[in-house]
Amino acid sequence: MPDKKARKPVQARAEATKARILEVARYHFAERGFDAANTRDIANDAEASHAMIRYHFGTKDNLWREAVADMFERLRAELGFQNGAPPEMDTIDGYREFLRRYIYYCAKHPEHARIMISESVRGGERLHWMVENFIQPGHAAYAGPTRKHMEEGRLPFAWHPSLIFMITSICQMPFVLAAEARELYGVDMLSAPAIEAHIDSVFAFLLRDPSRKRADWPVTPDWLNK
Repeated sequence: MPDKKARKPVQARAEATKARILEVARYHFAERGFDAANTRDIANDAEASHAMIRYHFGTKDNLWREAVADMFERLRAELGFQNGAPPEMDTIDGYREFLRRYIYYCAKHPEHARIMISESVRGGERLHWMVENFIQPGHAAYAGPTRKHMEEGRLPFAWHPSLIFMITSICQMPFVLAAEARELYGVDMLSAPAIEAHIDSVFAFLLRDPSRKRADWPVTPDWLNK
């Protein structure tokens, strides 16, 4: 009978390889889009064989779907979902913590927004699949608290779809456009001081928190301050 203990390291290596392929695949799909992404390039960057991709995922479409499903599962974990239940957002402090977690997620994983933009521009079945399985349930989880805080004056009163897209965009875009920010302002948007400065700014803009300039905010160029 095969030794079960001997199989565990092999299984662990296989799972690690699969996770590495998913991580690399997300970056390729984000940077190149689905059509231009190449599974052989993904295998090479993941230090895996192309046969391993075929073994674990079968097709490029299945690889994309597993990479995206894993991406949304990571989002839920980092936002604080537990056993399918969303984090507490009914209090303004809970909502503020939700936004803070989301901004940190966007900074750590800008490929998420890039995949969403790519699929939204193209449209079609993959976008429909994401909306049905992940995006609509996710938006539904914080629709009630968002509406509550809007109606009670803690968030700007706006058409609900517009407000949701504004919140999403204001949290994501500086990190999606981090290369532009570096060229334009000389600021590393992925650094901890820049992320915290962005959180302060989002809270001031959305939640009407008193604006404050902290000493550890990144320095901006002189031309911006004239």
